[in-house]
Amino acid sequence: MAAGGSHAAEPPSSLQLRVRILEMSSVFAELPDGVLRALARRMQPVQLAPSDTLRLGGRGGDVVIFLASGVAEQSITDAAGKLLLTRRPAPGDLLILPAPRTGDRYVTSIRGLSLSTLLTLDRDGLLEGLGPDVEKVAIALDKLWEQQVAAAAATQAQATSRSSAPIVAFFSAKGGSGVSTLAVNTAAALSAKYPKQVLLIDLSAPFGHAALFADLVATGSIAGASKAAPADFEKNLRGAIVYHKTGLGVLPGTLRPEQVDLMNADLTGRALDAAAGWHRIVLADLGTSLAEAALVVIERAERLVVVVPPEMAAMADARRALAIFRDIMNVPDNRLELVLNNRVPGAPLDRNGVEATLGHKMSLTVNFDDTRPEDAALAGSLVLQRDPSSQVSRGSNELARLIVGKLKLDG
Repeated sequence: MAAGGSHAAEPPSSLQLRVRILEMSSVFAELPDGVLRALARRMQPVQLAPSDTLRLGGRGGDVVIFLASGVAEQSITDAAGKLLLTRRPAPGDLLILPAPRTGDRYVTSIRGLSLSTLLTLDRDGLLEGLGPDVEKVAIALDKLWEQQVAAAAATQAQATSRSSAPIVAFFSAKGGSGVSTLAVNTAAALSAKYPKQVLLIDLSAPFGHAALFADLVATGSIAGASKAAPADFEKNLRGAIVYHKTGLGVLPGTLRPEQVDLMNADLTGRALDAAAGWHRIVLADLGTSLAEAALVVIERAERLVVVVPPEMAAMADARRALAIFRDIMNVPDNRLELVLNNRVPGAPLDRNGVEATLGHKMSLTVNFDDTRPEDAALAGSLVLQRDPSSQVSRGSNELARLIVGKLKLDG
């Protein structure tokens, strides 16, 4: 692979395609346009013929590789040659390679299934093109490899017992209610009890933040996996799950707003069927969405957690949502868990007032937690890890215990 140096002038169409590929990557998307163009000019094409295999050991982290065109299969094996993970990337996908510090413990292989073109960026090209942004990108690439190793470990753990996991949906009728914060931290609390057996699906459209709150780099999604051949759907879906160091898995529904239309009932159902077979319990963050994907989850959920802030506008929206669940979707009251989340100090309504307004008992109350959720997110940590005694941490642990008890997961 050629190192960075002098670069021949690229045809405008070729350069534009490479910039677009970089823009679609979660690692490079936030870089300035000038930096993206500098990197695009330094990309080197590599042709991979059908049945040809490119192998990269522990030094693979010095190279960034994208699949530009064609069909290829990426696999990761350990030092003994045991297959840990495999997936078929779509054109434009970043192929995640071993970080340099892993030595010879892992080998990534890229096998051509058709005539394929790879776009590579070696270490020199990255250094020259990124300039002062190099450290930020290096940290993200290293984090991707850690997530990949965690995914391989989770795959091994999940292979020992396949069953249909119960589904718990999180919903709020009002944005800014803290539903995503509670969903992520409750999922983390459950994963402490069932490591590598808890999955959180982020269906909060059009912008989901579950991976962000867990300090993970999302690389794939349900919508992205749907573009593969039907036979490869489950393989690519598993490859889209990113794992937190607590053992929690996060699966985004979409990575970009334009993918929302792909999330129909059929695709969501297929994803739930597959994910439920790999995990002990599946949680879904629906945000405020009552779109097709969310309705499928609600219909199948054994528990529907409705997060309600004690505000007048939120009460009106929550009453309408509860009426939809009860009268149109036939969700019985015993499947509902209402959580009162005090997002501001001195709320105008107390628990009794909220229960009287909604005509439904609260399962638990989360008291005002000041800026701790935001502080944790900015620090790249879950509230549960950063401040275990905080109100959100206590509420998440209590909700996790309630879910375990109601679903009889230990029975």
